[in-house]
Amino acid sequence: MAKSSFSGPVRSQNGFQGYNPDEAANASLVLSAQGTGVVINTTSVTFFEMNPETVTTAGAVTYTPAQLKTGFILRDPNGAGRSDLFPTAADLLAAVPGAVVGTTFRVTIRNTADAAETITMTTNTGLTLSGTMTIAQNAQKDFLLTFTNVGTAAVTVYSMGSVTF
Repeated sequence: MAKSSFSGPVRSQNGFQGYNPDEAANASLVLSAQGTGVVINTTSVTFFEMNPETVTTAGAVTYTPAQLKTGFILRDPNGAGRSDLFPTAADLLAAVPGAVVGTTFRVTIRNTADAAETITMTTNTGLTLSGTMTIAQNAQKDFLLTFTNVGTAAVTVYSMGSVTF
């Protein structure tokens, strides 16, 4: 069984464990693949598995947490500009077991329209949006979703800027 070693603070499903800031350089965790999981020793380059989600609905879409967790959504607005919604904070919390305040993940949404059709990301229950939420044709935008409360689910969605492709 392949094993990889990582040093520094480690976040488990129950929060940070085994982290002493005075001995951060000495904290380590050995990961081993179990079941269908895979651990790749990358040395210095980050590798990850990604299966982009393709969405071509001719209408507004409410993305699911599962779609966001793929990390990359290819969205064709299919004929007109669209106002798509992020999932509710409660749905996101249910989809991220062990989330604590500060748990964050990134998703990229790429507008694959064949005409000047803009996607505008809109809010949902328990969300706070920060930054510009529009994605022009032939552009993509990164979003950081950060849990700000896990008692009463709350998430802030940060727009991290756009890239034209």
